[in-house]
Amino acid sequence: MTSLEEIYAEVRSTLVEVSGTEAEGISPSLRLVEDLGLDSIDAIDMAVRIEKRLGFDFKGPELRAVRTVQDIVDLIHAHESRRAAAVSERQGALRE
Repeated sequence: MTSLEEIYAEVRSTLVEVSGTEAEGISPSLRLVEDLGLDSIDAIDMAVRIEKRLGFDFKGPELRAVRTVQDIVDLIHAHESRRAAAVSERQGALRE
């Protein structure tokens, strides 16, 4: 499973590419639209890049719900945690 720090680093790197903002200017509390100036096309570009880097597939409602950099990190981490738990459960069932 990817750590929160690793997820944040990938999200931050992606936002640097998409928004043109310096890495030092990106923090977890920044709002995607109001602070980074992302529009809907930028948000889709960001989502596609993150999907390729982390193997995370944004669902439409999830993408529309994120407002901050931290929202993206939390969403990806929660998804990975659920996926890891499901794999663990399946492995436990196979051992029984």
